[in-house]
Amino acid sequence: MFRLASYFRTVFTLRPVPGAALFLAISLIFGLAAPSPAAAQSTGFQRSYVDPFPKGDRYRILVVGDSLADGLWSGLYRSFQDESNLEVIRKSKVSTGLVREDRYNWNEALPELLEGERKYQIAVVMFGANDGQAIRKDGEWYRPGSEGWRKVYSERVEQFLRTLREKNIATYWVGLPVMRTAQKNQDAEVMNDIFREKAFIYGTKFIETWAGFTDESGRYSAYGPDMTGQQRRLRANDGVHFTMRGYLKLAHFVEKEIRRDLKLAKAERNIPLAGSEQEQARVMGRKISKGSNGESGENYGGHAISGEAIRPADGMDDPLSGDQALDDGEAPRMEESMVGGVALLRPAISDTLLESQSYSSQSGGGPAGQTVAAQLDNGLTALSSISAVSDLSVVSSKPRLPLAERPYYRVLVKGEQLKPKEGRADDFRWPMQ
Repeated sequence: MFRLASYFRTVFTLRPVPGAALFLAISLIFGLAAPSPAAAQSTGFQRSYVDPFPKGDRYRILVVGDSLADGLWSGLYRSFQDESNLEVIRKSKVSTGLVREDRYNWNEALPELLEGERKYQIAVVMFGANDGQAIRKDGEWYRPGSEGWRKVYSERVEQFLRTLREKNIATYWVGLPVMRTAQKNQDAEVMNDIFREKAFIYGTKFIETWAGFTDESGRYSAYGPDMTGQQRRLRANDGVHFTMRGYLKLAHFVEKEIRRDLKLAKAERNIPLAGSEQEQARVMGRKISKGSNGESGENYGGHAISGEAIRPADGMDDPLSGDQALDDGEAPRMEESMVGGVALLRPAISDTLLESQSYSSQSGGGPAGQTVAAQLDNGLTALSSISAVSDLSVVSSKPRLPLAERPYYRVLVKGEQLKPKEGRADDFRWPMQ
């Protein structure tokens, strides 16, 4: 894995070339660098949702929202109180929301909260306790749940998520739980639909909490099992907020997602079988301390790296064996080649890698395709690749529908029921005479 990463770490020296040649060169470069689907599945690598390299190796969790978020903070604070590298910070405000901007405008206040030297890596958001009321925009009032209300409320949720995304903050939007009264229950379902849809679009994790506070029939219940498994009172008298035990259980839904993502972030920091800390740092491009000899070290990608040679751990094969082995901290041997008028300077390909590539090409990787050339205006040439019907990669050439029109989004996110095809198992229409 390290050898392949070194092979594709290229240094580009661009020279003035025609536009067509430059386009062809870039296409060839990315064609070489893109791993095959089989290779991607074999590595099993998954990029973490949370930044794996926080400043000072310390994560700061920002909790924002209304009175429900205020209680959620107390539960998260107790859940992570034993973690020395985590800090849970409360910035929630009671009696606020996304509806009454005249009382407190969250979309105006959020950028100011995110400014400053102390950065946030994680944000936990919860709104809705006070948003089940009419909303006003441009002098018009919209009743809760109406089409106009949904549109205005969705725009404010989008703006809130966009601000967090611009700061590269991993965001967890906590959904509303079941409510006691029918009206508040209906309002909570409408808001959850908006939260869920916008979180999906903006790459935010939506935390479902509805089923965690219902009885066996799926209805509201003020009592339920707490974190110890005992039947306790979890909801407050108003049927909206929680008791302290309830907030601990509410925080548990968020805590398990954050801990899972932090575990993935740690796995991304430290590559299995990569060897010592110095080798981990060289592979991931992290800054490490100076070597025992006190030398300042080299610089890779803007990070200071120890100048001492990297050696594999005991019982391991050298990941840079062959032509690319490092001796006394020296860089791999480089070679220059010309592709479409562009000079590429990259590590030399080892004999072992060439043999493996030739073996894979001889073994056959599926039906062969065909390339068709067509001459365009201004002396340009368009190249089209035609694959056989049995080639599974041909699905990538199908036109992609907009996100909101794709079947899985309409069914799993928006909850629509697709029109059944005639004669299919889900076609329950009465047969026409």
